[in-house]
Amino acid sequence: MAHQLTRPTLLSDLFDSARLEDGGQAELDSVDPDAVALTDSTVELTWSAAIDRIARLAALLVEAGVQAGDRVGVRMPKSVDSFVAVHAVLRCGGVMVPLDPMAPPAQVAGVIEDAEIGVLIADMRARLLAEVVDASQVATVVLPRAEPETSLGAGREVVVLCRDALASAAADAPLVEVPIGDPAYIIYTSGSTGRPKGIVHTHSSGLAYARAAVRQYSLTAADRFANIAPLHFDQSTFELYAAPLVGATVLAVPDPVIRFPASLSALISKERITVWYSVPYVLEQLSTRGGIADRDLSLLRWVLYGGESFPPAQLAALMAHLPDATFSNVYGPAEVNQCTVFDLTDPPTGQVPIGRAWDEAELRVVDPDDLSSEVDDRPGVLLVSTPTMMSHYWKRPDLTNASIIEADGRRWYYTGDLVEYVAPGGPLVFLGRVDNQIKLRGHRIELEAIDALLIEVDDVEVATTVVRREPNGDDVLIALVVPESNSDGLSTRVLTRLSAQLPRYAVPAEVQIVSSLPRTGTGKIDRGASAQLLIQTIASAPAPQT
Repeated sequence: MAHQLTRPTLLSDLFDSARLEDGGQAELDSVDPDAVALTDSTVELTWSAAIDRIARLAALLVEAGVQAGDRVGVRMPKSVDSFVAVHAVLRCGGVMVPLDPMAPPAQVAGVIEDAEIGVLIADMRARLLAEVVDASQVATVVLPRAEPETSLGAGREVVVLCRDALASAAADAPLVEVPIGDPAYIIYTSGSTGRPKGIVHTHSSGLAYARAAVRQYSLTAADRFANIAPLHFDQSTFELYAAPLVGATVLAVPDPVIRFPASLSALISKERITVWYSVPYVLEQLSTRGGIADRDLSLLRWVLYGGESFPPAQLAALMAHLPDATFSNVYGPAEVNQCTVFDLTDPPTGQVPIGRAWDEAELRVVDPDDLSSEVDDRPGVLLVSTPTMMSHYWKRPDLTNASIIEADGRRWYYTGDLVEYVAPGGPLVFLGRVDNQIKLRGHRIELEAIDALLIEVDDVEVATTVVRREPNGDDVLIALVVPESNSDGLSTRVLTRLSAQLPRYAVPAEVQIVSSLPRTGTGKIDRGASAQLLIQTIASAPAPQT
């Protein structure tokens, strides 16, 4: 029997004491207070314990000065505590801004400044926390589980609230009510100029996504979710909001486990996971190096993947190992959460479509040169209208106006993705980007942002970034660099500079020194021809001597 959907008022209602009461005032279904809500395989929180900890942290944030609408940063690895932090921010009426715990301090500080974050919830395990605080405007740091191992905010006053403060905080602080159309969270993604842009989602859009996911995948309280994606990645909203909507259990998979596929498969088996959502790369590693033939994964009933294409042969091999699971290709930019889905009934032999619109979305495929003209017999740009869509880009009306189209009394998001119908009325296939934005292992990357940093390196005359497909099906970033004169050590200097300014997934795998780059008729660097140049260079290289 399908789960009977209920109507929470705000995302902050998802973890609330009323859920523990039979016939409580919340419109959500009540849950067993002793049932496990959150676990990371070593720590478990029952619903009662999770609600208590969330309420205490929310009270501590209010004491720290957080008011409704204030942005609060969360810079934590995936854990039970990271889920608590997210819902505590929502409970006190704040706007949650997840921050990459592995990003360079300068990049994180830039997001903190842009979002005007004054309070940061952090974990001492997060990389270079002291450097992040020193480089930013943060006034209060909350460490829910530890004492600081080093001074934070050298040279200025920074309030540090540790676990003792959390333990003494009030557990009965009331929910702070905000309008359902107010911002709930902001996810930052790279911009074409190198300046990150904040995608603002409201309580309304977040709840619409959670409800649609419950319907689409028949989620119930009996499900156990594997949370693979980090907080700053939009896929994490699936477990953050859809799972508690139905009272399901969430396993926050520790990052070290993800790096070892055999440990990951063992954990999935041990924790009896039923629902999975990740980028294809994690599943590829699980299939080829995870020893899944020796694991009992029979309870895994739904495997969702998205963010990039899944090599058909590897997908088919994984489906053969998990014959009882339904596989779904999920598509949707972070601006809309999700808008299409394609369930696979048989192993694929070619490109897997992104599918049709799911329950909450309406789609249009339009002529790139005339957005008012729909097309169904040739490639076009995808427009999406859905209640799961963002409200705007944070402090970027220029980007908002360029991306949101008002037509027929509705708001449409211009995805910039080229798509085509497999057949009239059939599912859609993804063909690529109108611009040069790509997705690599689920992360969205603007190639122009990397180019802008490349040409700032000493001794670099011109440069461009291309994508190379490896024999195993992986895509890797390659920087093509033309030196001004001295190329000695240039590759190392380029990678050192980019590693300090970009997240790891956006740093090229290697730097190729070339004598020149192809140009278009207007004098611009031709990225497509540059990629072909790289392929030809590899093909013409002498074979290694044996």
